[in-house]
Amino acid sequence: MSVHVAWALVVSLALAPGPEARLKAILDRLRGPSHEATYTIRVVRPNAERSYRLKVYTDGRRARLRVLEPVREAGQAFLSLEGELYLYDPRLGRTLRLPPTGRAERFLGSDLTYQDLMGRDLEEQFSVAEEREALVLVPKPGAPTPYGRVEVYLREELPERLLYYDQRGAAIREVRISGYTRHGAAVLPGRVEVRDLLRSGYRTVVEVSEVRVGPVPERCFNPLSLERGCP
Repeated sequence: MSVHVAWALVVSLALAPGPEARLKAILDRLRGPSHEATYTIRVVRPNAERSYRLKVYTDGRRARLRVLEPVREAGQAFLSLEGELYLYDPRLGRTLRLPPTGRAERFLGSDLTYQDLMGRDLEEQFSVAEEREALVLVPKPGAPTPYGRVEVYLREELPERLLYYDQRGAAIREVRISGYTRHGAAVLPGRVEVRDLLRSGYRTVVEVSEVRVGPVPERCFNPLSLERGCP
């Protein structure tokens, strides 16, 4: 090996991102740049299935979701904003701030939680290490998470599978992400499937369509305007 090649290898290793920076970059790619999209959520149970259609606006840090269908749920809106989650219920005509104790509850009765909508727990509550095929996350001391370990499997630096374990080491939840599509400079997933590994036949499928990458009006992220459409 020549001196130049050896020196280039040393510099390359020195500049390689650590596991925390690598996880942040991966999650930032998953969240994407500012864009709007339509999400179709199918909640599948052993003897039943129901669907929701939502309009979503996000700038990668903040996200606003509004239920379009079914009619009986239409108008419900959710806003993830700077560590807080706001909910608008058209039946009450009020916007409420969800307390931290309520973030583990299921979103629209699906296998997603309100904490999933906030989307920062993997970065904030876990320490990250690299193993042979995955990023391995373990809770930081005192972190308020039900999980004892999370494994993030990658393909070409895009998350393909996340496996969640409980505090006793049993796998309890699996997330599979697929259908990545390029939108200009952005690459966004087209399908996310969440499976409850403790209950056979319980899963939730999110399909993303009608993606438009571009600026989102600032008023979309104002809790006071949740009762109105956006933009």
